[in-house]
Amino acid sequence: MNGNVLCFGDSNTWGLNPDTWKRYPKEVRWTGILTKELQGEYHVVEEGLNGRTANEHDELEPFLNGRDYMTACVLSHRPVTVLVVMLGTNDVKSRYNKSAEAIAASVADLTKDMETVLKNSQEDKFKVILMAPRSMDERVYGDGTFDKNSIIKSEMLSALLKEKALENGWSFIDADIDSVERGCDGLHLAVNGHKAIAELVLEEIRK
Repeated sequence: MNGNVLCFGDSNTWGLNPDTWKRYPKEVRWTGILTKELQGEYHVVEEGLNGRTANEHDELEPFLNGRDYMTACVLSHRPVTVLVVMLGTNDVKSRYNKSAEAIAASVADLTKDMETVLKNSQEDKFKVILMAPRSMDERVYGDGTFDKNSIIKSEMLSALLKEKALENGWSFIDADIDSVERGCDGLHLAVNGHKAIAELVLEEIRK
């Protein structure tokens, strides 16, 4: 066993099924597929939380701020061999009123902080993978959580996060591609979307 693959994200890392609003079975989730494919090589750690942001304080649910939790998370799962971060989707919510550039900066800052914690707490070398999340479409309209600007911002994140990855020397995965299929709500991944992400991450880990 070569250490832990720590997957830090939101509901699309947790594995929310938009048809039932329950959790997909482990064998469907992209993290679960990784677990099967990497059996005997790595231990995959699923650190997904519905609603998690990179660095937004929510008065109603303050525990959703990823930055507040990241230090304890990283230290709990050492040694980390691969760190995979996929965040930004919840930060585009209309109530946060945050630009795509600011969101990308928040995701990068959180990833950098996680990297620093690892460098200071373990001797083992590790790889950082920053993954741009799948953008959303107009099916997210409904309760006012997301609006037209949310969709536009979500579509901008891929290019912005790629720049951040290059600046920091991290590996980058673009999950905002057609093969990463959205589910019925235009936000959460369909079964095939999880499979596609698993293939992307697996390829990057084995490079």
